[in-house]
Amino acid sequence: MRIAFFSDVHSNLEALQAVLDDAKEHKVEKFHFLGDAVGYGPDPNECVKIVCDLSEICLYGNHDYAALGLMDISYFNPYAAEAIRWTQSNLSTESKELFKDFKMTAKVDDIFLVHGTPGNPEEWDYLLDLADAEYNFPAFEEKVCLVGHSHVPVVFKKKGEERALLSREVEVFLEDDWRYIINIGSVGQPRDNDPRASYLIYDQPEKHLFLKRVEYDFTVTQKKMAELGLPKYLYDRLAVGR
Repeated sequence: MRIAFFSDVHSNLEALQAVLDDAKEHKVEKFHFLGDAVGYGPDPNECVKIVCDLSEICLYGNHDYAALGLMDISYFNPYAAEAIRWTQSNLSTESKELFKDFKMTAKVDDIFLVHGTPGNPEEWDYLLDLADAEYNFPAFEEKVCLVGHSHVPVVFKKKGEERALLSREVEVFLEDDWRYIINIGSVGQPRDNDPRASYLIYDQPEKHLFLKRVEYDFTVTQKKMAELGLPKYLYDRLAVGR
């Protein structure tokens, strides 16, 4: 069975549809979502519905929390805060109801799922470098932890008490003596200087995980955002992936 894990859609319908089309081509059978269905982009309600209809597991992200009024938006930079206020004004009652089934963390087989970090799920910390990885490896028992939040796909691996290693490889074959933290990147707003949508496919029988990048027409999303008066900074960055 092939399972897709995806995160940080951020109301980007075009990117989400491209990822789903790609997953279909790769014969994905299940989907799990790691948070931030909304924020930044122009199609919050459409994206929330697709995410919920599709995914067996849905996690909260910080933008989801903020859109529901569950956290102070002063946490966000001015552009993100403006987009959150717009999302709050445009989020439907149906979407708010769907969010009630979201969780903070979850487990699938020997994989721990969280939006930010396993060490502090509700603090929305970022897991960016080897120091962060070393701190968070003891916080979960499973072989693999999948995260989102930073929008930058990266693999950390650790063997026993040895120091963790960082890898930019797009494929991981799970090895017996190693544990892994993998950031699966962002569907709707990548930030690794690559504008293509990012998600992860797990081939269970082969114990093989691979990060996928998918092109989509970001100009359609940009046009929608401009017409709705969302911050120019937020839609300009879609073209450059940062």
